[in-house]
Amino acid sequence: MKVTVEELSPSKRALHVELPPERVAARMEASLRELGRKLQIPGFRRGKVPPEIIQRRFQSDLQEEVLRELIPDSYREALAQADVHPVSQPKVEDVHFHEGEPLTYRAVVEVKPPVTVKDYQGIVLQREKVEVTDQEVDRALEYLKEDAAEYVPMEGWPALREDLIVLDHDGTIHGKPFKGGSGKNLTLALGRGGYLPGFEAQVAGMQKGESKRFALAFPQDLPRKDLAGRTAEFRVTVKEVKKRRVPELNDEFARTVGDVESLAALRDKLREQLQQRKVRQQEADLKRTLLEKLAATHEVELPDALVEAETASILQDMLGTIRATGGRVQGLPESAEALGAKAREVARRRVKESLLLEAVARQESLTVGDAELDKEIDAMATAFPAEGGATVRRALEEPGRRAGLTARLLERKALEFLYQQARITDAYNLITPG
Repeated sequence: MKVTVEELSPSKRALHVELPPERVAARMEASLRELGRKLQIPGFRRGKVPPEIIQRRFQSDLQEEVLRELIPDSYREALAQADVHPVSQPKVEDVHFHEGEPLTYRAVVEVKPPVTVKDYQGIVLQREKVEVTDQEVDRALEYLKEDAAEYVPMEGWPALREDLIVLDHDGTIHGKPFKGGSGKNLTLALGRGGYLPGFEAQVAGMQKGESKRFALAFPQDLPRKDLAGRTAEFRVTVKEVKKRRVPELNDEFARTVGDVESLAALRDKLREQLQQRKVRQQEADLKRTLLEKLAATHEVELPDALVEAETASILQDMLGTIRATGGRVQGLPESAEALGAKAREVARRRVKESLLLEAVARQESLTVGDAELDKEIDAMATAFPAEGGATVRRALEEPGRRAGLTARLLERKALEFLYQQARITDAYNLITPG
């Protein structure tokens, strides 16, 4: 088999493949025998139809079968022979197939372009001083305090805003129950909304053991068309009223939530944690700036197949976020066209950065060992206990996913190398805002 490679562009190759006539003839003979065993033509017993009759009557079917067998097999051989590593499915064209002649065709594929990264050591980055203010520590304490709040059952106390009510309710329309209109032990936090408009206002002020009847109209734009605009009668019984009790900020609170002896020690601990978080975020921001600087100084032809695959992945993530938040995502475009354009823009950036990092890893002879890979797999399996660590681990051990994970770890290692080689200077604010 003859294979020649034509470079159409830095990211595109055309493989010209030629199979010798004898290989084509052998495949045709095998297909002819296989078809002959299955055929049953009037006047002949099954398997006894003369080959010349089969070939004459089923010539096009035989040729199609031969091409279906030979082209995929020879294409894989051609890739290995020419040492070409495609990132797209081949576009097969210019097929020449005639009896007694070589089978020839042209397969066009996309490949990763050759990338050489220059001047990547000593990239200049500027680092702001990381500080944690007293106000930030105060906010962190408030979050801890709010998170530690408890709901305490109260007797003879009216339900007010921020109270938690446990109630039973029965709803009817014209005296008939409707789907979702009745429930037991419903928990309702007053002031948070999320229930039928006007419902909270009706139950506010009720005490444990009280019952009440009232009518409410469903909104006209309610998704449930069987209820939209209709009026329902509700009977509500309050079973529990719970007051939100927020702990005091004192040494006892510090011992409970922070495993420290005093409130002052808790403030110090929070300050340290906030400092560490800011430092990690600053490092991530500096690495992002580093990549942007590297990308700005290099031109790379991006394979369409990689960009399209990354675009599809980003769009899937975006749509999942939109669904999870009910369509309220700050910073995301609203129209499908704008969303697709945004995803493609991000995809082009990611693919370019990936190719640059891969080139840095190659130029610096960086590698990922089995021990590193196994450690990452263990960490990922531990991070998803709900899915079952063993299941996640088995999935990641699959050769294709293992190769993908290796590539991501290599990119991470290349980025860390660039960051360690960068020239990071401290920024100084000469003018302090008043």
